[in-house]
Amino acid sequence: MKFAKVEVEGIKLAVSKFYKTDALQCRKILLESIQWLRDRYERLKEKEDLKKALCHMEAYGELGFSYDDVKDEAEEIFGLLEADKEVRKEFRIHFCEKVVVSKSRVNQLLGRWNPARHSMRIGDAVDDIIRKVTEQEEGIFLYHCGRKIAGDGEDGLWEHTFRLQIQDGEAIFHDVNQNRYYLLLKEKKSHV
Repeated sequence: MKFAKVEVEGIKLAVSKFYKTDALQCRKILLESIQWLRDRYERLKEKEDLKKALCHMEAYGELGFSYDDVKDEAEEIFGLLEADKEVRKEFRIHFCEKVVVSKSRVNQLLGRWNPARHSMRIGDAVDDIIRKVTEQEEGIFLYHCGRKIAGDGEDGLWEHTFRLQIQDGEAIFHDVNQNRYYLLLKEKKSHV
């Protein structure tokens, strides 16, 4: 199930006026379009409407909006279309900035690190993230620093909270406080 790149680019072009002047209006228009297509599918049962809704979601992600806004709807549509795991995985990538892991890039993602309140020292956190991505160690890993804002135990929210999820060969790094997603890629070894 490949989505027409031309259609996605057309959707982005159609909302570009709003995106440049009022990103919130652009976001609202795309979400309403997705809902309209979903409602139309409920009435007419045409799978083409679901595919178009996914194109709108892809454009939504490529414009920098959060996957969380459309996650439940996308999963439901993929279920209705009986899409396999690879199609879903490929789709999520449109919502992530791609980052090749290196000490400097991971350090940038973590940002300012509180030297007194943290889950581990920043150098250790950077090394841990790089090791887990490189070795494809599956699981969900939490990194945080600063004072605790909400929650109990390890599932809380701190001033700076990050979740690394490695599953099926894919490493997604989520800056929880900024609600930004990154696809972490292994550094390619150069042969000298």
